[in-house]
Amino acid sequence: MIDMFKLMWGMTGTGYVLQESIDLMKELQDDFNVDLTVILSKEGTAVVKWYKKWLALTGAVKKVKVEKTPNIPFYAGPLQVGNYDLFLACPVSANSVAKIVYGIADTLITNCVAQAVKGGQIVYIFPSDQDTEPIVTSRPDGSPLILKIRDIELENIKKLKQMEGIVVIKNFEDIRKLIMEKINKKT
Repeated sequence: MIDMFKLMWGMTGTGYVLQESIDLMKELQDDFNVDLTVILSKEGTAVVKWYKKWLALTGAVKKVKVEKTPNIPFYAGPLQVGNYDLFLACPVSANSVAKIVYGIADTLITNCVAQAVKGGQIVYIFPSDQDTEPIVTSRPDGSPLILKIRDIELENIKKLKQMEGIVVIKNFEDIRKLIMEKINKKT
């Protein structure tokens, strides 16, 4: 008997691809029986609620855990020793990318990234602010919002891509492919 595929999915404070992420999470649990745990930074929680997606997230995902401190709930250790088949952080805000790049581990997500990498695990990150062209996202009311990505954010993405143990995902559509490859490799 093969163990269930264990996926840790971290979310930080950005509304970018929020609904798409929730939809994919639901599909993974429902159609592929993935053991999914979602962890949210404090700001990730605030954004999910601001976008009125809290009920959608908690309705779609069985295990949603909210940051109390950078180490509570305690997932840094289990990630560090490889208790999860995959650690994905998506979406990740420019603020969290900057913290990761400069070694600041003061939120649940940034601490989990740091500790997983220290333990030799690969961390997959989908940053919200990585395109040279302005991105179209949405406001909490669903109307479009165009955001210009600043030079500092693009510099941090370049640094993030060069970090040991980090894989930056360029397109959201690649996340499903990545997870399916990992599931298929395990089975």
